Amino acid sequence: MKVLPFQIPKTHNIGLIYQEDCEQYFYDKLHQHEEIQLCVIVKGEGTLIVGDTINKYESGDVLVLGSNLPHVFKSDASKIKESFMISLFFTKDSFGKDFFLLDDFIELIPFFEKSVIGFKLSTYKEEVTNLFLSLQKATNLERFKGLLQILKIIIDA
Repeated sequence: MKVLPFQIPKTHNIGLIYQEDCEQYFYDKLHQHEEIQLCVIVKGEGTLIVGDTINKYESGDVLVLGSNLPHVFKSDASKIKESFMISLFFTKDSFGKDFFLLDDFIELIPFFEKSVIGFKLSTYKEEVTNLFLSLQKATNLERFKGLLQILKIIIDA
């Protein structure tokens, strides 16, 4: 299966991209993008192919997909009528080339290392989901603060 390069639509000069996908089915083409994707499945279930692994996903899952990691969400059409996912997209350089290299962020090193292969959060899912939901009407600055809160929860999990 061929991996499609995908460009996340963004406003010029914005570092953190917030996106809601609310459709009957999620984008069903194997693709990759430069940005790390943090996402919560609010509604939906199906099969998630990440790299060379096949997994199930369902409502309440919190997922981390690394930069340029091929993936596809295959919604289970027999069980769902609507799929809803909220995602945050960013790169290690989104906020400046050396931003995440500052000593302030040294505890994030394991997150970036682990994101390369992608992973599913097993604890604190409800807390992270609530943070994602709070971002729906948030300003860009509040979303950046939310990103840092989500990253802190993930590294402590």
